Amino acid sequence: MKKSYYKEEQYFSNPWFWMFLIVVFTISLAPTVVALYSEIVLDKPYGENPDSVETLLIIMGIMIIVYVAVILLFRKMRLIVEIRNDGLFYRYPPFINKERQFSKGEISNYEIRKYKPIREYSGWGIQYSWGKSGRVFNVKGNIGLQLYLKNGKKVLFGTQRGDALLRAMNKMMKGD
Repeated sequence: MKKSYYKEEQYFSNPWFWMFLIVVFTISLAPTVVALYSEIVLDKPYGENPDSVETLLIIMGIMIIVYVAVILLFRKMRLIVEIRNDGLFYRYPPFINKERQFSKGEISNYEIRKYKPIREYSGWGIQYSWGKSGRVFNVKGNIGLQLYLKNGKKVLFGTQRGDALLRAMNKMMKGD
């Protein structure tokens, strides 16, 4: 029977992240909205080579569809990490839907550490550092469980509950 010691599910819930997306989307939509306003309401061509109203509407429609898709993608993305008696299990839907595992036998050492997401891994998400940091699965924050694997690779899992994760790893590795 598989015994679970720990489970954490993290989402992209940082309000600053969502504000950033809204600002980027608004700034990128602004020129098209201004052009449409100029051509429909003011009845003046916008710019030196104005596009037709139909073209502007198509561009705006495509942009809105892309923005909604990006927002839905970030709403669906999450990191799920579970420590069981036989290993560390993780998923990162919608990119990694099937549960993956690092068994006890694959892990040579581990630690909870503070890291620099942008500097070490170029940000959050599923990232790979071409340097010596290895692979990362994170959503937010700067605390993670660093795994040192017996094959020489490194994998880091972001966490919001470092102490609880470390206790669970200790239990799993000791076989309690």
